[in-house]
Amino acid sequence: MYAKCGRITSARKVFDEMSERRNLVSWSAMISGYAQSKQPRMAIEIFSKMTRLHYSNEYVLASAVSACASLLALTQGQQIHALSLKFSYSGVSFVANSLITMYMKCGQCNDALCVFSTLSEPDLVSYNGLIAGLVENEQPGKGFEVYREMCRQGLLPDRLTFVGVWGTCSTPEDLRRGTALHCQTIKLNLDSTPFTGNVIITMYSKYAMIEEAEKAFRLIKEKDVISWNTIIATCCHCDDHEKGLSIFKEMANGDSLLLDDFTYASALASCAWLASMRHGKQIHAHLIRAKLDRDVGLDNALLNMYAKCGCIGNADTVFSQMDCHNIISWNSIIAGFGNHGHGSKALELFHQMKDIGLEPDSVTFVAVLVACNHAGLVDEGQMYFNSMDEIYGIAPEIEHLSCLIDMLGRAGRLKEAEEYMEKFLFRQDPIVLGSILSACRLRGDVLIGERLARNLLKLQPVSTSPYVLLSNMYASDGMWNCVAKARKMLNASGLKKEPGHSLIEVKGTIEKFTIGDFSHSRIEEIVHTLKTLSCERDEVLN
Repeated sequence: MYAKCGRITSARKVFDEMSERRNLVSWSAMISGYAQSKQPRMAIEIFSKMTRLHYSNEYVLASAVSACASLLALTQGQQIHALSLKFSYSGVSFVANSLITMYMKCGQCNDALCVFSTLSEPDLVSYNGLIAGLVENEQPGKGFEVYREMCRQGLLPDRLTFVGVWGTCSTPEDLRRGTALHCQTIKLNLDSTPFTGNVIITMYSKYAMIEEAEKAFRLIKEKDVISWNTIIATCCHCDDHEKGLSIFKEMANGDSLLLDDFTYASALASCAWLASMRHGKQIHAHLIRAKLDRDVGLDNALLNMYAKCGCIGNADTVFSQMDCHNIISWNSIIAGFGNHGHGSKALELFHQMKDIGLEPDSVTFVAVLVACNHAGLVDEGQMYFNSMDEIYGIAPEIEHLSCLIDMLGRAGRLKEAEEYMEKFLFRQDPIVLGSILSACRLRGDVLIGERLARNLLKLQPVSTSPYVLLSNMYASDGMWNCVAKARKMLNASGLKKEPGHSLIEVKGTIEKFTIGDFSHSRIEEIVHTLKTLSCERDEVLN
C-alpha cells in the first residue's frame, strides 16, 4: 500500500521491521516499489539480498530487469536473464518483454531479437518494445519491418506502437509512410488522443507541413500542455512565428492549463525572431505574475528576446538577475552587446566568463568575432581568431572565417583576408568568397574582386548575391559596360532576386511590406499618409 501510494520510505520501514516474517510477496512488493518510484539502484540492491535467500518468481525478475534497463546496467541484466533461464521464467511474456526493453536500451539489438524469437506467441507489448528499440538504435528499416510483421499476425497497433513506428519516418521519402500511418490512427480512432496527436504534429513538423500539423492539433479532443507546446514549437520550426504567438495567446487565455517553461521559451523565441518588443514584454509580465521558478533555459530565452529586439539594457538586467549562468547565457549576452556595437563590453564579459572557469565554445567565438567586427577592433579580432585553435583546440569553421574576412576586408586588409582563405582551404566556399567580394566592392578593389567573382560564379551559386555584388562593384568604379554584362549574366542564370521587405508592428499585429507589392488592404490610406508626410517635410525644408 505504501509503495503504490509513492511513500517508499514508509514501505521500507515496514519491510525492515518484518525481520524473519518476510516472504516472497514482501520482497517482490519492495523491489517493484523501488522500481516504480524511480529508484532502480535500490531495487537491484534489494533483489541481490533476496536472491541470496533463494527467493524468486517471474514478477520479481521482471521488476529487477526493468531496474537494470533504467540504469543501463547490462551486466546485471544479463545475470538476471541467466536466473530467469535457470528458473524457467524466460518464456513468460512480461519477463521476456522486460528483457527486450533492457537489451534495446543497452544497445544490444541482437540479444533483444534472440529473446523475441524464443516467444511462442509474442504479444503487442513485445512488438512495441522491439519497434521502439530498433528505432532508438538507428535501425528504422528493421523497425518498420517488425511493424509490418505485427500487422500480418493480426495484432492491432495501439498508441505506443505508433509512437515507435513514427520514428521510422526520418527522411523526405518517408512522408508517404507517415501520412499512411496517420490514416491508420484515424481508422482506429487514436488520432484525437493527446498521446498520439502530439506525435502526429511532430511528424508533420519534420516536413514543415504546418497546415497539416495544425489540423492534427485541432482534432485532439482534450489537449494537454504538451499538445500546445508541440504546435507552438512547430510554428517556430516552420518560421510562422505570428501563428505561434497567436496560438500561445489562445492557450494563455484558457482556464484549464498551466503554462510551463517550454511554453514561455517557445513564445519568447517567436518574439525574438519577429523583434516584437510589445509581445515580448507582455510575456515577461505574464511570467512575473505567474511567479514561476524559472530555470536557466527560460531565462536564456528571455535574455535572447531582449537582445534580438534591440533592448540590450533589459537583456543585461535579466542576465545580472539570473541565479546561475551556463554557456548559452554567456554566449547570448556577449552576442547581444557585440551586435549592438558595444565591442569593449562584449570582450569584458568574455574575460569574466573565462575568469569563473567556464571554457568558451565555438559559438562563443562567433559572438566575440562579431563584436570585434561591429566595433572595428580588427587586431583584437584577429588575435581571438588565432587563439581558437592554439589555446582552446577549437577548429575554426565557416562562420568564424567569414566573420574574420569581413572584418579584414572592411579594414582594407584584403591580402591578409585572402591568405586566411587559402590557409584554411575554404577558397571554394560561397559564403567566404561572398564575404571577401563584398569587401572588394566596399574598398573598390576591382582587380581582386573580378578574380574572386569568377571563382564564385564557377560554383553555380543558388542566389543572386554574387551577380549583384559584382554589378555594384563595377558601378562604384564607373565601369558601366561591365555592369551591363553582370546584369546580363544574372538574367541568363534564371535566378530571381528575392524582393526586400520591412516588418512593422502596429497594435500588436506584425505587418509586412514588400518592394513592388501594393496588395495591402489599406494601401490607399498608406499612400495618402506618405504623401502628406512628404509634403510636410518639404514645407519644413523650404
